[in-house]
Amino acid sequence: MTRTDTYIAFMMDHVAGNHPESFAIAADLHVSLSANGAEAADLWAMIGGALLEESLSAPSPVFGGHRRRPAPSSHVSVGEILSRSGNQLQWRRGLSGVHYAPAGAPGTKFMKLEPGKSAPMHGHGGLEATVVLSGRFTDGHGTYTRGDLVLGEPGLRHKPAAVGDESCICFVAHRPSKFWRYFQ
Repeated sequence: MTRTDTYIAFMMDHVAGNHPESFAIAADLHVSLSANGAEAADLWAMIGGALLEESLSAPSPVFGGHRRRPAPSSHVSVGEILSRSGNQLQWRRGLSGVHYAPAGAPGTKFMKLEPGKSAPMHGHGGLEATVVLSGRFTDGHGTYTRGDLVLGEPGLRHKPAAVGDESCICFVAHRPSKFWRYFQ
């Protein structure tokens, strides 16, 4: 489901530190659990470093005198996320029938699809980053396993369904919104 250009932009933003905490955790999980994710992060970090070195030798324009500041963080680490996903979580059944549990940072949650179960066909109003922590799922666009990052773009519809005989547990991140906190 993830388009190549969306993935590249997501990983570039990650190594540049431009993500809100929710997306930063998702990218960190992907980098930690996937050789492809680690390779992409290393590549974009090298390219960014080379561009920075080049820009330091050239005059730098000032844009309003502001520098980007890191997003506020609740300091949830990859290790904590993986530890929580393996423990007994307080799962709640969502409106779609899929089970969810809080993941500890704004805009994040765990999602669990039981074997043979699926979410209804749906789309998203904003970017959603999903990282598979255990099990597998398919969504009509591909099949995803541990460490895979699936970026649900606005307007793209999909129907996630667990594959195989084990539950699929994922970390799901979106931009935090006061409205959606009532549905998590």
